[in-house]
Amino acid sequence: MTNQMTSRGAGALLGVFGLLAACAPQTPPVAPGPATTGPDQAAETARVRVPPPAPLPLQPVGFPAFRECTLPNGLRMIVVEKRDLPVANVSLYIQSGSATDPGAKLGLAEMTAQLLTKGTPRRNALQISETIESVGGSLNASAGLDNMSVSASVLTDQLPLAFDLLSDVALRPTFPADELEIARKRTLTGLQVALSQPGQIAQRRLIQEIYGEESPYGRSTVPQTVSALQRADLTRFHQENFKADNALLVVSGDVSAAQVEQLARQHFGAMPRGFSARAPLAEPPARGPARVTLIHRPGSVQSNILVGHVGIRPDNPDFFPLQVLNKIVGGGTDSRLFLILREQKGWTYGAYSMLSRPRNVGYYLASAEVRSEVTDSALVELMSQLGRVREEVVSPAELEAAKSFLAGSFPLRIETASQIASQVAQNRLLGLPTEALIQYRDRINAVTAQDVQRVARQYVRPDQAAIIVVGDATKVAESLRRVAPVALFDIQGKPMESASLEVRASSERFDASRLRPVTLTYRVMVQGNPFGTATSTLTQQGGQWVGTSNVQLGPVTQQSETRFTNQLVPVSTRQSSAGPVQTQVELQFANGRVTGSAKLPPQAGGDKTFNTEVVGGTLLPGMDEYVLAVADLQPGRTLTLPVFSAQTGAVVNHTVRVTGTESVTVPAGTFQTYRLESTGGQQSFTVFVRQELPHIVVKQEFVGQPVALELQAIK
Repeated sequence: MTNQMTSRGAGALLGVFGLLAACAPQTPPVAPGPATTGPDQAAETARVRVPPPAPLPLQPVGFPAFRECTLPNGLRMIVVEKRDLPVANVSLYIQSGSATDPGAKLGLAEMTAQLLTKGTPRRNALQISETIESVGGSLNASAGLDNMSVSASVLTDQLPLAFDLLSDVALRPTFPADELEIARKRTLTGLQVALSQPGQIAQRRLIQEIYGEESPYGRSTVPQTVSALQRADLTRFHQENFKADNALLVVSGDVSAAQVEQLARQHFGAMPRGFSARAPLAEPPARGPARVTLIHRPGSVQSNILVGHVGIRPDNPDFFPLQVLNKIVGGGTDSRLFLILREQKGWTYGAYSMLSRPRNVGYYLASAEVRSEVTDSALVELMSQLGRVREEVVSPAELEAAKSFLAGSFPLRIETASQIASQVAQNRLLGLPTEALIQYRDRINAVTAQDVQRVARQYVRPDQAAIIVVGDATKVAESLRRVAPVALFDIQGKPMESASLEVRASSERFDASRLRPVTLTYRVMVQGNPFGTATSTLTQQGGQWVGTSNVQLGPVTQQSETRFTNQLVPVSTRQSSAGPVQTQVELQFANGRVTGSAKLPPQAGGDKTFNTEVVGGTLLPGMDEYVLAVADLQPGRTLTLPVFSAQTGAVVNHTVRVTGTESVTVPAGTFQTYRLESTGGQQSFTVFVRQELPHIVVKQEFVGQPVALELQAIK
């Protein structure tokens, strides 16, 4: 079902979702260039932009008191008494996170966390929810890279209930099979969206480049590993990791240490011990000279740039001068990257840097999202600023502003009982001494300009950095090659040849005599639930084939008509949609030229007229379905189809790979299919076509959207 609204070669349904996505504010727009100002406006700007006043002297702030003890079973406990509000918080941390996931079971820790609160021998998911909500409290579980946590917050008089409920879900989860499937579906939906977002794509590639794809820190959850998770995996993970000597219990608020200890012994005293410590992680691989990893995202109007490399371990005393360095380089709106790339150049709405601090080796990262046209310039400037902090001593004003912010804002992070408890817990989970917290402000204030330059020269290494750029390679690849060597990948992380970006005349020839008149009915599924319908009809009229489609998705209606000859040479395409997104496309093909017009929302390219010479073999939008229907398909074959885009007014390559065979069951029956993966348009998708000719579409899935098209009937 691949008639297509705006020429991304993915189908009628995809056209609707593509346009809706294009109209939605998913990511901030890229900043325009600096506007020209007249003398009066320039004077007003100069008058407004005065230097900020000097910071006031720091006032002494003592770190709040807390108590630590260890229960007989080895469970460590921290108590923070702060009685200004009648609220109590109880958190159990487990020192095992996603970094402990087996390679074939990525997502296991997160799935375990999701199901902790979904059932115990005493309570089902609804009863757990009702119990905590009936007292106005909250109960949450989550998993991070190195740790998991289960937390409850209640009014003080409900502290015994919090202990009872939290210990029940943490120590005795049943991981119900039906709840596992619900969580799996939710996780897969989230992954679909994440894998279509350029920021997520860039981040996943960056950690792989820094740590290596075999390192627990360099891996990312993918749909295949989530689909492979079984209830037994969750049970085993829980049994192996929820041990008293692998846990930390933190209680804070309007509580007394004596009551907390009594409740902890009652509810967690029988928590088993015997955790088997894992081998330390291997050191990240040494990196050679910097190179650009360019991930081709066709149609992108902006590029996501990440520059990063290995950082430090959490106990490194240079953490404090590195914090100051990071604040100066990219740690806020007054940093160098922000002021130069945004305020001076007008290339982006924001450019930042960060220093991660996991249990093992972290990383240093600088990032920006910029217009495609200035991708190379922005990367050069970003790299230049990383080099500058190594070569130049930071100014006294920058140094004092950074230190003042870091030291001055620290008290805001320990205002409430839960904030204090969180700071102490993170400190302990990183294996740091109490002094790292108590002396934080003093150690920040002790940093000198020479300290900043020293750690910059030791730890900031732009010449060995992993450089990730996600954008339209046809627009940015050539200019990036003048900055550094470029390795090209598609949106799924597979290597690409630069030649594949060139739109060339197609030598493929297709036989339309293999087609048959037919009407196909589909159902549209969103997150596994019926959401709409689609009908595709193919008929012969005179010497032409005519393909029509009608799609109904809630308030959105789309209609299209595509005409082509018996040799599958395009004649015309007409497409329109009504509803929240209104579009109209009319294209004709003759004598090697595409003419016509398109009325599209601004986010989808705006209104256009066309009179464009195109390469041989170019298809009009909506024809790819019929080309695939008659093509000679076999596993391993790749087709490159030049398709005219009504959004860009140019021809783009669409690559279709036959990745294997699969038995697929849909409402119309069970079919033996070829699995095809299509990339090259703004939307990648997977389509399953019947093996016998003509290869009708049995099912279609869309990367980044929880949407599927399933065949209901063939007439």
